Amino acid sequence: MNRKYLIIGGILLAGGLLYFLVFAGNDGTGVEKAEKRRYIKSVYASGYVDSIGKVQIKPEVSGYIQQIFVAEGDEVKKGDVVAIIRNDKLEEQLKEVRAKKELVENRMKQNSPFLKALRDEIDIWKMNTEIEKGNFARRESLYQKGIISREAYDQARQSVEVTEKTYTKSIEALKDQLASLNSELDSLTASEQAVAEEIEKHKIKAPVDGKVLRKFVEEGDYVNSVFKDDLLFSIGDTGKLETVLQVDEEYVPLLRPGQKVLVTTDAYPGEVFEGKLTVIESEADRVSRTVKVKAENDYPPGIPVGITVEGNIIIDDREGVFVSEEAVDEGYVEVVRDGKKVKVPVEAGANTDGVVEIKKGVGENEEIITR
Repeated sequence: MNRKYLIIGGILLAGGLLYFLVFAGNDGTGVEKAEKRRYIKSVYASGYVDSIGKVQIKPEVSGYIQQIFVAEGDEVKKGDVVAIIRNDKLEEQLKEVRAKKELVENRMKQNSPFLKALRDEIDIWKMNTEIEKGNFARRESLYQKGIISREAYDQARQSVEVTEKTYTKSIEALKDQLASLNSELDSLTASEQAVAEEIEKHKIKAPVDGKVLRKFVEEGDYVNSVFKDDLLFSIGDTGKLETVLQVDEEYVPLLRPGQKVLVTTDAYPGEVFEGKLTVIESEADRVSRTVKVKAENDYPPGIPVGITVEGNIIIDDREGVFVSEEAVDEGYVEVVRDGKKVKVPVEAGANTDGVVEIKKGVGENEEIITR
């Protein structure tokens, strides 16, 4: 941008056309009247129309676009699936995990053949233990009566110990199997959830309510999640628009939220869209040396999002008394008072379009000597 300011409408006369009166004399001087005029000063910036809250959807995973469910202009709700990225391997992986999980869950059912076999084994060893205990009791009685030998007695005692240990081990085996099945089920459940979440990433969903403003991909296109510029869709609300302008960084100190912003665009020749400044961003673009600002303007229905605009941010809009630039000489102005020339000191203000604002020293409609 090579323009520091753009003066909107220049200086507006409050009382009609400026007129000149020729002052009597042969020294080439003339007379004009100090006029009250409107002075407008603005900062120029270019930019575009954007949707408030517009989002651009980027892929979380890489792959080929399998299916697209929306077209540009379609209305969508938050959470709607707008496209799917192919994920055949993940679907197969999910089937395998769920099959294994189902097998484990079936084994853990109370009436499952797997657990029934383990419990049957426990019952058998429990019964064997009871039998051996009965045998041992009889052998012990016979041994005390001297009917059987010490060796026969010891064998009966050892049989009880062996069957009791085997019975205990069968109980522990059941507990270990149940613990192992629980652990395996937890692991498979976590795997199922992880794969399912990964599959969900392949489902491209609308993050907000709105309209599909632009579709960047077609079915069969490859998208890469690593590339930050790989876009899928942009979605926004065309009923809530804002103006985005890039202002030269050196003029940012002149800006304040609430200042009037006048916007024009080639798409609507001759029309000016009035609004107000709402946002002044705190970080400048080091490459363009500009700062992004935003404004809310009253746009007509159907204006395209992204359309290029030019804006003028009004930084000063006031009325003042103005005289010709030639009438001011080193802080003094000659006026006609009571038919005489009087040189009076003045406080000058804005200087533009060949006229100077007089803040103090000269009043409206006073006759001013020009040279």
